[in-house]
Amino acid sequence: MKYLEDFTPGQVFRFRSAPMSADSIKAFARQWDPQRLHTDEDYAAAIHGGLIASGFQTLLEVFKPVMTEMMVDAANIGGIGLDNLRWLRPVHPDEALDIEMTVNSVTPSRSKPDRGVLNYTLSARNPKGEVVFSTDTPVMILRKQNDMD
Repeated sequence: MKYLEDFTPGQVFRFRSAPMSADSIKAFARQWDPQRLHTDEDYAAAIHGGLIASGFQTLLEVFKPVMTEMMVDAANIGGIGLDNLRWLRPVHPDEALDIEMTVNSVTPSRSKPDRGVLNYTLSARNPKGEVVFSTDTPVMILRKQNDMD
């Protein structure tokens, strides 16, 4: 289990997303974001050179490996929000994204000594190395019990 004290500013964790197929992009869009640029390949090609994923689907695909490969083993007790959320470039079918999680700050709580805030930046790059997504994410993480005495 990773606790607040196991993180330090400047740490970088790397992950990779699974590529999204054209079919999964369209299926997600039909349910959650049915704009033509996510459902109509001809329309999307005229504007973006091809079909593009919804930003919301991109967000979920970026967070998925972070959650399943790391946060599942962290003493995370709740997210606080997303700051500076940006979709900087479109994501096309079959592009795996290289994800970096950079720890910005680790702040023990003054009012609740059993926890603190881990603030990190998530960014994702497409196969060309271009940043397609970024956000700053503060989460509450439990502290190690022996450090609270």
